[in-house]
Amino acid sequence: MHNVRYKTFDQLSFADILVYSKLPDHPFWSHVEKKIDFSFADKLCSVLYTGRGQHPYAPSLKLKVHLIQAYYAMSDRQTEEKIIGDLFMKRFLELPVDFFGFDHSTIGLDRTRMGTAMFQACHLYVLAQMHHLGLWGEKNEQWIIDSFPIQVAMTRPGAYALIQRAMLRLFQVMKRSHHELFRLSERAVVHEAMLYRLPRTATKSDCMLAFSKLVAQAYGLLQWFQLEEVERLVQQWPNPDTQRSFAQLLAALKQILEENSRPALPDDAPPTSEDNKDAAVQYKKIPVKERPSNRIVNVTDVSARVGTKNKSTKIYGYKAQNLTTTNGVILDTKVIAATEHDREAMEGMVRNTQHFWGQSARELLGDSAYGHGKQREALDRLGVSIIAPVQETKNPTGLYDLREFTYNPSTDTFQCPSGQSTVKRHYSRANEGWQYRFPKVLCNSCVLKSECTASGNGRSVFRSQYQSHYEQARVYNASTWGVAEHKLRARIESKNKELKQDCGLGEVRTRSMETLTIKTRLAAIVVNLKYTIRRLLAPREGFVRRARIN
Repeated sequence: MHNVRYKTFDQLSFADILVYSKLPDHPFWSHVEKKIDFSFADKLCSVLYTGRGQHPYAPSLKLKVHLIQAYYAMSDRQTEEKIIGDLFMKRFLELPVDFFGFDHSTIGLDRTRMGTAMFQACHLYVLAQMHHLGLWGEKNEQWIIDSFPIQVAMTRPGAYALIQRAMLRLFQVMKRSHHELFRLSERAVVHEAMLYRLPRTATKSDCMLAFSKLVAQAYGLLQWFQLEEVERLVQQWPNPDTQRSFAQLLAALKQILEENSRPALPDDAPPTSEDNKDAAVQYKKIPVKERPSNRIVNVTDVSARVGTKNKSTKIYGYKAQNLTTTNGVILDTKVIAATEHDREAMEGMVRNTQHFWGQSARELLGDSAYGHGKQREALDRLGVSIIAPVQETKNPTGLYDLREFTYNPSTDTFQCPSGQSTVKRHYSRANEGWQYRFPKVLCNSCVLKSECTASGNGRSVFRSQYQSHYEQARVYNASTWGVAEHKLRARIESKNKELKQDCGLGEVRTRSMETLTIKTRLAAIVVNLKYTIRRLLAPREGFVRRARIN
């Protein structure tokens, strides 16, 4: 922590006091100012400043500005205009009426300077004050977890344009930050395909040759960076941060090439164009259906993905995980890629919350996406029970499914409807369980075969290694307590609605995962502040313009 002096404003003039005294209390900001202390940000963020030079604005003031932006879901420019013309905002920020100092660049640069860790610390400080006020942290508390999509404004270029843009970004970074390396690359690397645009009249063979040429030059560029002289220049990069970004771009280009192209086979159709009759196709596009579902789709933000929420809804960008109490206090949020499964982040979020606050929930409520046995087993070790539906597996062929078979734990075998037992089993690492098989001879001669299996090799059934967790969960979910607790899970939907619609996280203007993480944490602080005011003061909507006369 540094001894930093922050910029102070002159004492409010008589005119400022007169104007602010005539304003009625704001239904939200006036109450927030009374209940929450934001001065912690001045000490917390002092490490970001050297204490020399021009005095910066106080971090507590700028944190309030970011909260105003999240509350109204505004852009940086809209926030600037809001502060200039809104007297309620100026009074909340303790600014003079004639203050016009903030601009949109100040807001954006401060958000970048603080970063995700500082905003997470601010979220924890506000949570600590809410804990002190008795708004959460009760014994045997229940938590809820859920996710919602964050749709980002990103383009989805084809494989050809995606590779071109990845190469172009590499040259742009070198041109801006490492002039010697850029000049050397211009002389030594063949890269004219990077800027070539296919004409509309291009034939299929022309497209194949252009793509093959582009991929070959991209691989040549990656190979050039492995030369000893070039590696030495990269290691001497003037700016370490830009050097790390450049290394990430190199890795992204390599991944894009592997996900969208592969060597052409000798029997591939040769080009038929008269101009290119002597050329050969060395690389070809991988068909879209064969490309990885978790592939890079945008060079600007390589973390963004295209996932699915359900059969009719696609997610372009990210998902936000939301961990709240059943009373409605948001404990933690996390932004993940759209293709990442919801359950993967659950254990880490619960463990981090337990470790930081030194207390835990009795139960964690979630939908069927969080009910996998691996996560149930992991949270059992943390002392938390998962209350979530168990997904029932049905035979897609319409024949007998697992419910028609009886498991005998003493012999570790299954018995089929005709009374036959399994004779062998093997463990499936991919499916995390055992596959049990019935004798082929008995299955083929069984009178129930047409209703059981269409295979000539006999019937097999699968038992998960987490089957005991599933059976316990089914029994509890069917009980009176289980049915009642499942109804509590719906409480998180209102919090998701506040984050998505009220704070603007449903559709955002940015594409960076880091910026989205900051926006999500600011939105969580705002939602928690709204909850605090509702619980402690129960303010009425609108403004009280005149004092009541008893």
